[in-house]
Amino acid sequence: MVSLLNEKPIRKLRNMKINSDTPHKARVEALRSKKTLGEWLEETIDEKIEREQKKVK
Repeated sequence: MVSLLNEKPIRKLRNMKINSDTPHKARVEALRSKKTLGEWLEETIDEKIEREQKKVK
């Protein structure tokens, strides 16, 4: 399956063990940003990766 927005393949995530409040907080922030949870998570993860890579340099 290919997303029409960014034409990248969409892959389903595996189960993750995370704090039970985190998915709710993420959903709230996604709604505030007028994005889907998936879009918001993808953007947030990409931003975190960029920050970590800048620290290494």
